[in-house]
Parts: sequence; structure tokens; C-alpha cells
Amino acid sequence: MKAEEGLKKELHDVAVKIDKAERKLKALRGHPAEVSKGRTRFSFITGKEQMVEAAGVAKELDALKRREQEIRDKLHSPSQ
Repeated sequence: MKAEEGLKKELHDVAVKIDKAERKLKALRGHPAEVSKGRTRFSFITGKEQMVEAAGVAKELDALKRREQEIRDKLHSPSQ
């Protein structure tokens, strides 16, 4: 019973991390705001840095989703 509660708590924690990672990835992949007077332009280097960061976040997101599936499988497997 305690193991199941622990898995449910871990599943919740992973779900929160997935949500944060998805939001961050969406923000990184989004188009920069329109350039207006007084703002600096979106440079090529900044774009490359964001692409690298987005790739890292995507990799982390994949790992979190795999972990979520593992936890769900443990929760749904028959108790032995």
C-alpha cells in the first residue's frame, strides 16, 4: 500500500516536471517578439543558443515521459 502511494506521489511529481518542461520548450521554440524601437534584435547566436537549449529540454522531456510510463505500468500491474 505504501509503495502504491509512493508511486502515485512520484507520478504527480513527474507530471509537474513534464508540464514545466513542455512550457519551457514551447517558449524556446516560439518566435521572438516583434522588434520595436529601443529593443535589441534577435541575433543568430541567440537563436542558436535557444535551439541548443530547446534540444536539451526536449531530451529531458522524453526521459520524463518514459519515466511516467514506467510508473504507470507499475501502478497498473497486478500485485504479486
